[in-house]
Amino acid sequence: MPRKAAVAITVPAAIARTQLGSLLKRITHDKTRFIITKGGKPTAVLLGIDVFDDLVEELDPEFQKSLKVAAGEYKAGKAVTLRDYLKRRLVRSRIR
Repeated sequence: MPRKAAVAITVPAAIARTQLGSLLKRITHDKTRFIITKGGKPTAVLLGIDVFDDLVEELDPEFQKSLKVAAGEYKAGKAVTLRDYLKRRLVRSRIR
């Protein structure tokens, strides 16, 4: 089933404070993201942990380096499909 597109909804800090439980449910169930404002200005973001982990991972220099290496290997024809990889693993495990 395809994921719903993430939606960012602006919420004043006073509302976020009183409705935090409800906001967390929407994050979990609907993948909604919230921009928290104070005095009408964006000051924070409330989003799911999976999205946060993805963002942190993308900013990690080591991860970026590994992506460049993987892209080079793919362009060089060294890539293996998951199906082929699993077949090889299955054959090796039967041999042992």
